[in-house]
Amino acid sequence: MRKFPIVISILFISIQFLTAQEVKFGEVTKEELLEKEYVNDKSANAVVVYKNQNTYYVNAGGDGMLMTKVHERIKIYNKDGFDYATKSINLFKTRHDSEGVSKIKAFTYNLENDKIVETELDKNQIFKTEASYNYKQVKFTMPNVKEGSVVEFSYLISSPFIWNIDEFRFQYDIPIKKLHAEIRTPKGFKFKQTFKGSVPFYPKESAERDNRIGMNVVINKYNLNNVPALKEENYVDNIDNYRAGVMFELVSVNIPPYFKSYAQTWKDVAQTIGNSDDYKNELDKSNSFDDELDILLANEDDQMGKMKSIFKYVKDNITWNGIDGKYFYNGLKKTLKEKKGNAADINLLTVAMLRYAGIDANPVIISTKENAVPFFPTVDRLNYVLAYAIINDKPYFLDATEEFSDVNLLPIKDYNWRGILIDNDSMKWDLIDINSPNKAQRMANLELTLNEDGTSEGKCSLRYTKHAAMDYRKEYKDKNEESYLTDLETRFNGIEVSNHETRNATTFEGPVSEFFDFFDENASEIINDKIYFQPLTFLKKGENPFKMEKREYPVDFGFPFKNTYVVNIKIPEGYSLESKPETILMKLPEDMGAFKYVINNDDNMIKLLVNYEINHSKIGADVYLYLKEFYKQIIVKESEQIVLSKI
Repeated sequence: MRKFPIVISILFISIQFLTAQEVKFGEVTKEELLEKEYVNDKSANAVVVYKNQNTYYVNAGGDGMLMTKVHERIKIYNKDGFDYATKSINLFKTRHDSEGVSKIKAFTYNLENDKIVETELDKNQIFKTEASYNYKQVKFTMPNVKEGSVVEFSYLISSPFIWNIDEFRFQYDIPIKKLHAEIRTPKGFKFKQTFKGSVPFYPKESAERDNRIGMNVVINKYNLNNVPALKEENYVDNIDNYRAGVMFELVSVNIPPYFKSYAQTWKDVAQTIGNSDDYKNELDKSNSFDDELDILLANEDDQMGKMKSIFKYVKDNITWNGIDGKYFYNGLKKTLKEKKGNAADINLLTVAMLRYAGIDANPVIISTKENAVPFFPTVDRLNYVLAYAIINDKPYFLDATEEFSDVNLLPIKDYNWRGILIDNDSMKWDLIDINSPNKAQRMANLELTLNEDGTSEGKCSLRYTKHAAMDYRKEYKDKNEESYLTDLETRFNGIEVSNHETRNATTFEGPVSEFFDFFDENASEIINDKIYFQPLTFLKKGENPFKMEKREYPVDFGFPFKNTYVVNIKIPEGYSLESKPETILMKLPEDMGAFKYVINNDDNMIKLLVNYEINHSKIGADVYLYLKEFYKQIIVKESEQIVLSKI
C-alpha cells in the first residue's frame, strides 16, 4: 500500500464522515413516481434524477485512505429502462492491495394505491466477482422494479491508492437531471485536471480547513443540470473516451519541508514496469521450455521462420483465460504446465521464447480499446502486453491470445493508442507507434441468371483478407454449419443457399474463401411485361448505420477496407434492356473513402462493378455529416433498378 509521508500522516485525525446532501436519501415524491417521460428527451427509457459524488481523504490507523461516497436516484419509465436497476461497482486491485466498498444502502420505490411503497435490497442480493486482472466487481439488481419505479442507492468506496483518483464521470447513456460532485484534496497536493467530453462544466474552487485530516484542503465542486445522454452509435472504439468528465493526475506534493514531484513521463512509466520482477528476472527463465523449443526450432534456419513457428506453438498450446494484464497471472512455468494463462502469461512467454531463439524481442505495454485511451502517463492505466520483435530492421507485433491473429495482424482491441517498449537490456524505455492495420478486402463475384418468372439463381464466391478474414473466422467458428447457413440466408434477404463450401476458414494464416449456389425467389418484380431488378441484388446495403443528426466522437471502423463486387447477370430470353442506373463515382473529403458504381450491357448480359472503400480506420467527428450522406447516397444508388422490357 502506498502511504502518506509521515509529515502528512501525523496530522490526520479520525472523525466520523458527516455531509449534508442537497437531495436527501429516501425523500422520493409522488411527482417523481407519476412522471411518464423526461421532458428534455422523450426517447429516454430512464433518467438519473440526482447524483451526488463526494471524494475526500481520511486517516485510517496512520495510513491515508481515499474515500468516495456516492448517492444516486434513477427514474425508470418503461421496461427498456430496467437495465438501469442494476448497478456494478468496479474496484481496482493489485497483487498486494485492493479497493473496497461498504455501507451499501438501496431501495426501490413504487406507487401503489396512491401510497409510496419501499422495497429494500437484501444483503444476499449483492454479488462479488473477479471482473478482470485489475478489477473486482460488486454488483446488485434492485428488487421489485416496475415501469414507473424509482430506484435509489448509496455506497462508500475506500481506496488505499491515495494518489490515483478515479475519473469523475458526468455523463451516462441516459440523461441526468441534476449532478453534484465534490473533491477535497490537501493543500499542497497539486493535481492536474483534464476535462473530457463535449458537455461544458466549470468547477468552483475554494479552500477551508478539513478536521477529518487536520489540514487545509482545496475543494473543487462541479454542478451540472440537464446533462444529455451520450448515445452510442455504430462504429465507436470506446464510448467512455468521449464521456463528459474530469481526470486527475498528481503532479507534486509540497508541504514544507517535504516536497516530492510525481509528474511522470512515459519513460518513467516504462522504467517502473521494466524494474518489476516479472520483466527484470522472470522473463528470461528459459529452463521452463528450452528442451521443447530446441526440437521445435531444429528445422528452422532463419529468424522469420523461427518467429512464426514459436508464435504458432504458443497459439496452439496455450489458451487465454480471458483476463487482461501486463503482469504474470501464473508465470512461465505454471502457464506451460496448465496450458492456460492471462494476456501477460501468453505474450511474455512468446517474448521469452523469441529471445531464446536469438530474436531481438521485447514486451510492449498497451491500453486496449475496452480499457480506454490513457490521457496521461501512469502505470495503472495500462492493462495489456504484446510481444514485439525486430528482424532485419523490420518491426513485428504479436498477440498470441487470439486464435485467429497473425504476425502484424492483431485483434482490433489492440489498436487503441500507442505502446510502451520495455527493453531492459538496451536500457530503452520508449513510447512507440503500433503498426496500423493494413487495408482488408472483401471480394464477391456473382454469376446470376435472371428468370422470366422473377426468380434468380447462380453461384457466389467470396474472398476475405486481413482483418476481414479474421472477422469471418471468428463468426464461422462459433456456429455449426446449419446455424451459419440460416444466418447467411437471413443476412442475404432470404435467399436459398446450397452447396456451401469454405476454404482456409479454420486456420489463422492467409485469406478465407467461401462458395455457394443460391436461388432467390423474390429477385425481381414483374409489372406489365416488364421486369424490375436491383442488379447488386442481395449484396446491397440494407440501411444507413449512421442515424444521429450530430456526432461528438470519431467513427472507428477498426481497420481500413475495400469491398469489391462483380456481378454478371444473364437476362431472360425475349427481354431487352430498357433502362439501367448511371455510372457514378463519389469521394469523401481528403481521400478518406470512395464509392464507384459502373454498369454495362452486352447483348443478353449485364455487367456490374461496385467498389466501396474506406481508407482510414478512424474518421473524425468533423466529417461525420459527409460520411452519413456518403452512406445515404450509396444506399440510394444500390437500390436503383434495371428495367427489362419484353420484346
